[in-house]
Amino acid sequence: MTKKIIILVDSLKIGSGSDRVAAILGTELNNEGYEVTFLTLMDGEPKYPFKGEYKTLNEKDIYGNNLKRFIGLLKHSPKVAHICRELEIDTVISAGDPANFHALISRLAYGNRSRIIISQHMNPEIFLNSRFKYNLIKFFYPQAYKTVCVSKEIERILNEQYGVRNTRTIYNMMDIKENIELAKEELPIQWKKLFNEKHSKAQEENFNFINLGRLDRQKGQWFLIRSFKKVVEKNPNARLFILGEGELKEKLKKLIAVLKLEKNVFLLGEQENIFPFLLNSHCFILSSLWEGLPMSLIEALSLNLPVISTDCKTGPREILCPELELKEEVNYPYFGNYAILIPPFPNELLLNNITEQPIIKTEAALSDLMTLIIEDETLRNKYSNGQKLAYNFDKEKILGQWKKLLN
Repeated sequence: MTKKIIILVDSLKIGSGSDRVAAILGTELNNEGYEVTFLTLMDGEPKYPFKGEYKTLNEKDIYGNNLKRFIGLLKHSPKVAHICRELEIDTVISAGDPANFHALISRLAYGNRSRIIISQHMNPEIFLNSRFKYNLIKFFYPQAYKTVCVSKEIERILNEQYGVRNTRTIYNMMDIKENIELAKEELPIQWKKLFNEKHSKAQEENFNFINLGRLDRQKGQWFLIRSFKKVVEKNPNARLFILGEGELKEKLKKLIAVLKLEKNVFLLGEQENIFPFLLNSHCFILSSLWEGLPMSLIEALSLNLPVISTDCKTGPREILCPELELKEEVNYPYFGNYAILIPPFPNELLLNNITEQPIIKTEAALSDLMTLIIEDETLRNKYSNGQKLAYNFDKEKILGQWKKLLN
């Protein structure tokens, strides 16, 4: 008998990584013969590609303060339970907060008899200062059949700091061969010249750094831009391309202007196919303050792109430097077997000129490493072999773990 599954997500619009991962997971399960229905809490035309049925609760906005979220839970959780009964769903797989709580309350309060598998995509340490969110996780997560963590560090935090024990780590999956094929497509014509033209004075080819991610506090791109000022002073042919949208876009534009980097730093917005951009770059930079399991690192590795990343919690160390233990102390910068780690940036918004707010120690370290990557071809070659690491997250390997859990 075919197992019926609901993938419960906030939305399938371009946005959070957890929604994208859920779209991939549901599609692959559908391809394996499971009967998959995607159920979104918010309305909006799906933009992440998926295979399966589609339903939505048509809520305009599920976010906001704690009171608004609580009212939303009471309003929509019974609808989740009703749809599960109507479709005779065997298992609900929810992707991140608030989908996790909608799934759990639909069972605990409204009689949803489906098995509930929730997933934790974000570092739960960021909720430790909120007594309300801490208690929600501590009480509700153990009520699930299983709490799937996208990194071992997330699982450790839930175990040790929240007392949640029904955990299992299953990494996010990616189709590595598809990434390689997508990279063969041409760059969009409006960006092709920008990536490949020579610097007018030095007549040297540009050296292209790239960053992928939402333009928000989590991703820390202002540190990257400030660090890049020093790189450009030594290497005027260096360029930095940032792909993504978000609420900090205008502030980052102003920072670029204040630093007089308009000819070197470019915000390219969201791109349907990121892989030609990666293929036409020389080094990937992750500047995040915190993560869950950053898929952008795996995407960069899949094309053998050298990577410099903050050693933030959680995910970068597990992806890039599996030779390290989770709690192992290292000296920064750490030149790993496959990538370079720098210490995490502080959770501080610095949007001033470096003459007003001098660059901090970690910004200086990042500047030095980017300059070193430009100048040292041997170092670049050493870190151009990450594709073998990327296959640790290939869909064939990860899908088998999900099928074992579901069966």
